Amino acid sequence: MDIFVGGSLREVSRDEKLCREFVEQLGVEIVKQGHVLLNGCRGSLDEAIAGAANKWLIDNRIDPRTRIVGYCLKTDKPQHSFGMVRYSALNDWNMDHSELTVPEQIRLANATIFVSGGNGTNHAKNWAQIARKPILGIPRFGGAGETIYMSELKRYEESFPDIARDYETLNSVSDTVSDLAVQTVRLAARLVTPGNVFIIMSFKTEFRDTFASYREVCKKFGFEAERTDESLSLDRILPRIETGIQNSAFVIADISSASQNVFYELGYAKALGKQVVVTAKNGTELPFDVTDIPIIFWEDQTGLKQSLEKILPGVTAGFGRRTI
Repeated sequence: MDIFVGGSLREVSRDEKLCREFVEQLGVEIVKQGHVLLNGCRGSLDEAIAGAANKWLIDNRIDPRTRIVGYCLKTDKPQHSFGMVRYSALNDWNMDHSELTVPEQIRLANATIFVSGGNGTNHAKNWAQIARKPILGIPRFGGAGETIYMSELKRYEESFPDIARDYETLNSVSDTVSDLAVQTVRLAARLVTPGNVFIIMSFKTEFRDTFASYREVCKKFGFEAERTDESLSLDRILPRIETGIQNSAFVIADISSASQNVFYELGYAKALGKQVVVTAKNGTELPFDVTDIPIIFWEDQTGLKQSLEKILPGVTAGFGRRTI
């Protein structure tokens, strides 16, 4: 996973020394957990976080060029030379163009993190929003990081309450910056790859064992299989279905029972661009609409589980598993 970190160590509203310690520890934790650090090579924060990550990588005999990537404009002198520093293909990173092109360090990121800062940090956050990247604001040190945290928390509370509870870990009052850094990187991975798989299928009793097979195999790969009828939520079912699909790592759909609900949910998942694994019991008559979709046909639960165990490594490739 590639993580962009932006912000400033010159505009810290609270605990300036602690903020620097956190930034350095965050850089270490990103590369320590196997991710790539992206930054803009422009300010003191960029230098501090890349320098700390660079030291850890060298101490552990890992080439920094594989884990630290910075971008700078051709008209600027890079703030640091840690890892791999590249020239941006853009003439500037402003937003006053008729056609907006997202700067590479944000376009290539899977998640973005913002610490303290002012207008420049908000500028970078807006790029992340345009690029639809997960955004993590760190409120501990004030400034833009805090305002970004508040706006993102509100958005999650309104649309994804389960994630909102995790997101509040960023608002830790502990002075243990190493713990906050660990939780921040884990949360970034959580936002990029949710830990649940949404199951689309008939709720008929005859398919209960099928759902149990999905749950068993998903668990082997570090995911929790979820089905709408098992939720304790009192919310209306259609919004729960749509939110569940949106907030899933991928989807498994069994079309053995050709109900309108199943095909509606399958179409919704495909429209969102979700990876969908489709299964059906041998002998199922398929409607024309799905005949060109790869389908796992199963005769019994043993065969179904064996087939899923073969295909899921390809589906989950690159998904970083983590614990919040």
